[in-house]
Amino acid sequence: KTVLLAPARIYFDVAKVDLPPDASALLKPIVDFLIANSQAGVDVSGYVDKTGDPIKNAELAKNRAKAVRDMLMSSGVSEAQINMKKPEILTGAGSDMEARRVEVSIASGKGV
Repeated sequence: KTVLLAPARIYFDVAKVDLPPDASALLKPIVDFLIANSQAGVDVSGYVDKTGDPIKNAELAKNRAKAVRDMLMSSGVSEAQINMKKPEILTGAGSDMEARRVEVSIASGKGV
């Protein structure tokens, strides 16, 4: 049985790692799926833009991704189900808001 869940995109304020108020609601469908499917997993990817200090940006993206990971775990998801990915640099015509996000998507080949 194939399950299609859209990736959850959590948008952060400029220079902040605090989870936005809607993070729990955005992650709920993925959390529910992962709890019901213990063999499934997710990829957690933080994004940064290409402006500013690249080292600070990568650290910010990593800390945002960790905040999302911690929320997933506090919601009952096993750490083994979470694959943390290296921060990705957003290039091209993406908006600043798109660069300030963490994306959580069902990992391919993980029991879905």
